[in-house]
Amino acid sequence: MNNYKRFISSKKQFEESLNLIKKVFNYEKRLPEQVFKMEFSKNYVFDFDIVMSSSFWGELERLVTLSDDQHILMAVLDPHPESYYYKEFSQYNWCILSRNFTEKEYWETIESSPEASPADAIVFNSETIVWVSSSMKWAMWGERSYGICILGISDGVSTFESEVNLTLEQAINELVSLNFGGEVSKEVVSKLMMNY
Repeated sequence: MNNYKRFISSKKQFEESLNLIKKVFNYEKRLPEQVFKMEFSKNYVFDFDIVMSSSFWGELERLVTLSDDQHILMAVLDPHPESYYYKEFSQYNWCILSRNFTEKEYWETIESSPEASPADAIVFNSETIVWVSSSMKWAMWGERSYGICILGISDGVSTFESEVNLTLEQAINELVSLNFGGEVSKEVVSKLMMNY
């Protein structure tokens, strides 16, 4: 099966999905700024590379079950979905993940690429990426250059627990610092701590 067919190709579906993203995120901002437009009651921090692995589907599956959603929107914001991805490949680097997915299907989806450009698979070519539940009870923002993903959850899914999340302090010291030459500026640390 060509998993690349799971990706959004119609302008109408893209615009509907973009409207959902605009409700949840300050989608033009980037870390360490506040990227969530909605207020969430709790945040979790994950290693970007773990989120971009098949094993993370178990975390997403628990969230989908708790929020009683039928699907998740996964959307790459950078590289740009229209001026780069659609222009080059006539599809968006956005896809719908069904609640019935398996770990294997999650991995196959993020590893899928345009036929002529394997390097443009989400797992390889995504600087900024978001995951949004259709109910908006939870959402996650990831930035490769920071090495982290931040999950915001509402009271409706407050029983969610994870064994792979990090504290924000751990994430700054163990992941973010790697992308800042070993030392994160006080300004970045302060903004991350204030916003998350």
